[in-house]
Amino acid sequence: MNYQTRENCSAPCQSEPLAGMPVAMAYVPWQPAFHHTFDTCKALQMGTIFPDLCKPFCGKRGGCA
Repeated sequence: MNYQTRENCSAPCQSEPLAGMPVAMAYVPWQPAFHHTFDTCKALQMGTIFPDLCKPFCGKRGGCA
């Protein structure tokens, strides 16, 4: 499929910013199953259902105020 609008255009068109970029390959290591989960209301407050993934932002340099 050609996204270029002009004949003999050597640069990708502005409407397709990712044209010509290589495809990426992700590596996701195996993760252990989580046995404990938050209830629905707590999960919505925390942003995750998994307590092990709950990492609150403590501010600058990791020191909680």
